[in-house]
Amino acid sequence: MTPSLFRMLDWHELIEAERQQPGARVFVSDYNGGHPFVEEFLGELADTSPGRLADITRYSGLDEDVRLRAKIAAMHRQYDGADCTPRNVLPGGGSSSLLGTFATWLLLTGQRRVHYVPPVYYKLAYLFRRMGIEPVPVARGHAYQPEFDLRLPDEQTVLVLTDPVWYAGRRVPSTVLRTIGAWQQETGSLVFVDGTFQYMRWDGERGEESATHLPGDLTLRMVCPTKYLSIHGYRCAHLLVPERLREEMAELHMNLHGDVAVSDRLFAHRAADLMLGKGNGALVRHIRDRHRVLVDSGALSARMPVETGFFLFARPRVPHRWFLAMDGKYFELDGRPGYIRINLLNRTGIEALMATVGQRAGQPARV
Repeated sequence: MTPSLFRMLDWHELIEAERQQPGARVFVSDYNGGHPFVEEFLGELADTSPGRLADITRYSGLDEDVRLRAKIAAMHRQYDGADCTPRNVLPGGGSSSLLGTFATWLLLTGQRRVHYVPPVYYKLAYLFRRMGIEPVPVARGHAYQPEFDLRLPDEQTVLVLTDPVWYAGRRVPSTVLRTIGAWQQETGSLVFVDGTFQYMRWDGERGEESATHLPGDLTLRMVCPTKYLSIHGYRCAHLLVPERLREEMAELHMNLHGDVAVSDRLFAHRAADLMLGKGNGALVRHIRDRHRVLVDSGALSARMPVETGFFLFARPRVPHRWFLAMDGKYFELDGRPGYIRINLLNRTGIEALMATVGQRAGQPARV
């Protein structure tokens, strides 16, 4: 059992309580952000009512939309070179719903104990605690750290893996993925990859190595267009699953969550079309620009290198208590005192950090 994983949930409750209060400290670890490409990414959805684009008198089911599933499969063939077909695609209305389906599936199939590579996203930890599923860590440290010590069990199990390690913008190294893939083949174990922040690589490469090094017939991988387009008001995610599990999990997902809004279904199509075309490269370049502006301002005393996504793990020059922020305890992380997660797309948070340049460590700067 891992008490630190469940204590993380209590810390999240505290930060949520303050975040929603009027006059709260600036939340530099914010989940939300903005960018200049929203209208471009949305296309006709930006200024056209869903009623002009679809029949809003009918229920809007994602799984029955074979054309959408075909587009998603085509995207993964194009980006990853994966042998992906519509029979491997389970679309959903957001990553939270798919996490709920996965946890419920574990419960219904008698899985009361799972293994995981730290860290896991707090919503999955919440579901494990509420459902009585015991999560057992298989490593000390996180996959990108030099001291990472992976010890996989000698048994058939379910392993949860987060790639990339989202709070730090670090990808799971290919050597780790190869080791896990070989272990899957040896033990027949199933791996669930929380790939919510995939397809935002800063090096310009498109593919994700978890699609290459983990066997498709033993791997479930969650992908989230809401995140890789950074348009969070639409709820859109999908699960890539072994064909033998697709119908079972699709039926469960439908009965748990039902259909989505027409607008979300239209967004799912738009996201797939966009990624099959121009992609999200402009957004990734914008994130890198925001990173450079923050670093050049002198607001940080130390930072970790970033490879993907829109979060940075860094230490401000002023005490991080000046801000509402998520430090290592929110991610099962030790050894980085003063480091906090920073959302590079949240203008208010970045401006608050830069406003501290030249300030003494006495009083927070006003922003």
